[in-house]
Amino acid sequence: MPYEPTIKKNPQQLAIKQHFHTAHAISLFYDSDKKVEVMELSSGEIVQRHKRAKIFCTKRTWDQQAETGYMARIENAFHKEIDHVKAFSERNHEAISKYCLLWRLRHEYHLSDPIDSVLNGVSGSGLTKEQEEILESKGMGFIREGGVVPSRFTTSIQIQTILDRDWGTCRHFKWGLIEAQDGEFIVADGYGDFAFIPISPKKAFWAGQDDQIITRQQLAEVNKESVSRAKQYYFARKISECPIA
Repeated sequence: MPYEPTIKKNPQQLAIKQHFHTAHAISLFYDSDKKVEVMELSSGEIVQRHKRAKIFCTKRTWDQQAETGYMARIENAFHKEIDHVKAFSERNHEAISKYCLLWRLRHEYHLSDPIDSVLNGVSGSGLTKEQEEILESKGMGFIREGGVVPSRFTTSIQIQTILDRDWGTCRHFKWGLIEAQDGEFIVADGYGDFAFIPISPKKAFWAGQDDQIITRQQLAEVNKESVSRAKQYYFARKISECPIA
């Protein structure tokens, strides 16, 4: 459904702008002005944006429990890996894999604009909007009149279900650290089934690869893949420093 605003002033402090790729990960590409350069594919313009800019966010696509619960745990474990990159044998490869899968799913649901569900034969709870928001802030859901379930609740359950279902396909991934010898990495808004995560202008994790330094030509090929995967935008510290094959 379209974005559902909270009560005025958002008294329960529910998450409204939600990052499908974390704000912290974006900030590791900041320039001296604490912004990144973003190529907006719809306009073809390059703009400077802060990590909280609306282009990096979806709006209440999943519920508060997911935002502060299982998603936050996956994000925090991933942040530990990108803030202090360890040797290959000491790296938490599962934490990187879980985040890669979470990013993909959140991006897909952001693009799909899910709709509310209707449960036949179920009556609503008759709650006021204030009561609904109090429940959501406490990690609970609700059903509205006519059996309507807001899409953010079903999306949260679906993402968690798919994470569990698909975990077996990626839990064995081992992530190599790829370092650019000359030039910088581009980051797509999402990568689909391409298990690749740039983590700084000069470094990226790539599943199935050994730790290695790549040439400018190899970097150009990788950046070409990032551009081809992008749906709405791609970003970098400075796009002119990013060769594209």
